[in-house]
Amino acid sequence: MSFTARELAKRVELQDYVSTQDPETGYITRTWTTFATVMAKVEPLVGREYFAAAAIQAENTVKFTMRYQPDLRPHHRLLYDGKLWNIQSVINPKGRNRETLVMAKDIAEGTI
Repeated sequence: MSFTARELAKRVELQDYVSTQDPETGYITRTWTTFATVMAKVEPLVGREYFAAAAIQAENTVKFTMRYQPDLRPHHRLLYDGKLWNIQSVINPKGRNRETLVMAKDIAEGTI
């Protein structure tokens, strides 16, 4: 579970769901905001199709390997290659704070 700098070749945005309040109206707006852009190694793990609601659905699980990201949590999401990814798990291998492994599933269109 290691990487070389050359393998970190894909740009990934880390996003958080943030609340902002309009100072004039007091209305609270929640939006996804990029809090970091990192380089990562991207490896597909599973690709499967299944039938759901009489339609074929595609589900992709990908492992993102990046330099250690202490603030990344499963409630965040990733933006990579024009697609949004739900984080399933965030792993700090051996607790060494050298790299972060993220397992994520793509978000189907229309569920954002």
